[in-house]
Amino acid sequence: MHKLHFVLLLVTSFCFSQTAPDLTTQLTEDYNLEMPSLKPYVIYMNASVEEPDTIASVTLGIDSDVFTAVEETGFYYFLWTPSDYGSHDIQISATTNTGGTTTISRTIVVVQNSSSINVETLNGVIIEYTGDADSKWHYGTYTLPQSVGAFDTINATLTVECPEIDGGCDDWDRLSHIEIKAPNGNWIQIIRYVTPYGIGCNHVTDLTNYNSLLQGEVEFRVFIDTWGSGGWQLSLDFEYIQGIPNYDYSSVTEIWDNDYDFGDPSNLQPVETNNIAVPNGIQESYLSVSTTGHNWGSTNTLNAAEFFQATHYLDINNEQAFIQNLWNTCDPNPDSCTAQQGTWEFNRAGWCPGSIARPDIYDLSAYIGSSFDLDYRFHPDYVDLCHPNNSDCDEATISGCNDCDNIFNPYYKVDVHVISKSDEPLIFSVPLGVNSFENSETYDLSIYPNPTNGKFSIQSSIQDAETKVRVLTIEGKQVKSLHFNTKEELINHDFDLSDLTSGIYFISMKNKYGLATKKLILK
Repeated sequence: MHKLHFVLLLVTSFCFSQTAPDLTTQLTEDYNLEMPSLKPYVIYMNASVEEPDTIASVTLGIDSDVFTAVEETGFYYFLWTPSDYGSHDIQISATTNTGGTTTISRTIVVVQNSSSINVETLNGVIIEYTGDADSKWHYGTYTLPQSVGAFDTINATLTVECPEIDGGCDDWDRLSHIEIKAPNGNWIQIIRYVTPYGIGCNHVTDLTNYNSLLQGEVEFRVFIDTWGSGGWQLSLDFEYIQGIPNYDYSSVTEIWDNDYDFGDPSNLQPVETNNIAVPNGIQESYLSVSTTGHNWGSTNTLNAAEFFQATHYLDINNEQAFIQNLWNTCDPNPDSCTAQQGTWEFNRAGWCPGSIARPDIYDLSAYIGSSFDLDYRFHPDYVDLCHPNNSDCDEATISGCNDCDNIFNPYYKVDVHVISKSDEPLIFSVPLGVNSFENSETYDLSIYPNPTNGKFSIQSSIQDAETKVRVLTIEGKQVKSLHFNTKEELINHDFDLSDLTSGIYFISMKNKYGLATKKLILK
């Protein structure tokens, strides 16, 4: 009797432990699936369930047939070749090991004829800093055309306007980026942008290389490092131009996406080596290298990295393969964004105020069918002598260095992709050894005492990683910067800003996982 009762309890408990999994797909009913001839289309899906339960299978019922999706790291996919043009009923189901099931349905119309189309995504989005790190971001889900071989060009128009808020347009040039979420959940940059000084401008850029990601229902996010002296209003439209592309399929593989110190005497070449494979079947392949240099002034050498003309190298198997001269002419402005305030005419390392920082492109076609080690080697002759890791740093003897400990040192923001194209289907992939981080976690940040006479400590939920702490004025001008190797170093540090004038400042923390900001009142 007791054993039967125990078994019944177990069965009941098992039945009630079923949890319906989360299931999404990029496949959308908002647009027809356009293909001049019937070819495979990659359907991407995501399925997950809370532990200890797991996903047992993801299946697709297409018309009267049932197929099993292929599982990859972080996503599922299925190559669907429509049997004919017209309407097709698709049911996608995810089932857990405990029997929980979620099903979503799509009716997809496959058409042979296509025409150019304009698509609106961001529409008058306002980004204004209101005191917390989240206010620097915008997230949104938008639907885009889905096709194989129907469009030969995708142009994006970014409209930047002064919002109707206190301060209007921000007075300063702010680093910004627009990213979309890849099938595995990683965010991939499609546009890097630096805002103008105090005015709005329009920009057009070719994003055809990102066609594989600009399909169906996708998530966008925008970041602008604005600090409360106004803000920005953004709109982003896409023009899909009908035409026969050179290749029906393309893919984007992210190699690096991180900030790297430049000229640190303890680590002059900080970018990790990554092993890249360009398999047979790919017909064209390129490196897309997006690098911009930041920081300058009397606490680093030669105004690096923003105003230092550097020559970097991309090495394949320890042999120099490509040379990058990282320098942009800013007058005339690359995007015709003139009449700005500030120093917009000065040339800079990979960017200009009021323009899209377009990547440098290098041909990898000679390496198709091979795998190789890829290195990104910074300007080898540069050393930041005014760096705290320079044991010989002495303000009295190093020309132009007024503070060896105030870490406003040069760094590069590096984002590198491999773009591949083929007439055969290509599936999204992440190379082995490549670390991808969402970079958008928002940490809590406590400062005590606050207000302060200058000395204070901080506490935060920040993840353990190398972390930069910046001190900014209320206008967003950086006045101090510090670097910490671990969370323990950060939490145990005794901050002292008593050399600054009294007023309102912002403390900003950032590492590869996310960021935090907090207002500080200095008495």
